[in-house]
Amino acid sequence: MNKQILLLSALALFFAVGCGADKNSNDACLYETTMNLDKGNYDAVLASSCADSMQKGAAHFGKAGYDVKDVINRFSEAKTTTNDLDTYMNALTGKVTENTLTNLDSAKTEYSTIPSTSTHYKDAKFYISLVDAVKSLSLIKIVTDSTGLGSLMSGCDKNANGVPDDADATACALQTITSTPCGSGITKINDVSPLTFATKTATYRGLDFTVTGTGPTTASCPANYKKLLFPQGAGWAAAVTSNPTDGMCVGSDGLQWPCPIEQGGVPLDLVTAIDQSITSAISSMGQALPAGTATDVQQSITDIKTQACGTDLTCTSADIASYLQTL
Repeated sequence: MNKQILLLSALALFFAVGCGADKNSNDACLYETTMNLDKGNYDAVLASSCADSMQKGAAHFGKAGYDVKDVINRFSEAKTTTNDLDTYMNALTGKVTENTLTNLDSAKTEYSTIPSTSTHYKDAKFYISLVDAVKSLSLIKIVTDSTGLGSLMSGCDKNANGVPDDADATACALQTITSTPCGSGITKINDVSPLTFATKTATYRGLDFTVTGTGPTTASCPANYKKLLFPQGAGWAAAVTSNPTDGMCVGSDGLQWPCPIEQGGVPLDLVTAIDQSITSAISSMGQALPAGTATDVQQSITDIKTQACGTDLTCTSADIASYLQTL
């Protein structure tokens, strides 16, 4: 009976809007907002006077380049694949830009406004979990995708270790933090510190790597891979950098480097951001599902935490470096 009532109400709304009802009415606004969301007109949803936080959260998630159904399907599929990181880095996560990360943050902000008393609360927590999990993967993708085209260069494996060279270079930057030797064939050809940028506040350390060997390569494989670190306590931390296709930044050394992403004048810490996102994803999923419930999506998100950060409580540079070597 309830489903029949909802169907009749929806049909009434459809005919009312379609047959010349007041286009400024709230019903007309709600209908238009729903249609815009379905059609992917996300800016129109965000500009709507009647869009609620659930709709705005979905619009920001869409603007980030993700579809809820696709994300759920990919997480479910990961349980049947032998390399879930490869699935995430190529099938799920496409081109990631600074705007991608901004929209993911905005989506979480909107979903987080849903109070615990709302009938949408558990749905909001479920979506927050998806957003956070996707953000953790997007952070890895944006610093690893050396060409900025949206896919890892699987045909570039000069050192023939079965890992794309761009993933090797990112792992090497993380290993530099812990003074761990990089893999065979990976050489640091430049180490610039201090390194500053006219449009950025912080001071950085620029690392430039090259990969050599007799493994697979093509003319499109980059000659070198540039990564940024920044001072943290007595050591260094890996900086999140923008997509190369968004443009490069000229450093104080006169050379071009990937642009660091800063929030409030502070560098975005790659490892900490990944850790916080995936930990929040697990927590939110736990609040979204009934106690004792287990799903493929929930297990996949938990696996990301275990594989990327180990079985302890906190991600480290060494953990993420090891994770990248599983590609």
